Amino acid sequence: MTRWKYLWRNEFVELRREQRVTGAGWVDDVSPDGTILWIHLAGGRGRVMIHVDDGLDIWRVDPRMLPDRTAPIPARLAS
Repeated sequence: MTRWKYLWRNEFVELRREQRVTGAGWVDDVSPDGTILWIHLAGGRGRVMIHVDDGLDIWRVDPRMLPDRTAPIPARLAS
């Protein structure tokens, strides 16, 4: 995915570097210009900010392949 501004909140994605999966998680937010992406990493590994120049590719994962995946509740909504 090269146009991050078209990603949806709570969409499950994989993070890849040179075709190797380095992580996965749920989209938390995207900057209006689509250059910065915040991801809640799977497995409770926290939230990360990724810049388009960080060298990571973002791949959408078809939700039909992951019916048991549920997005984490963002901290701002949990309290």
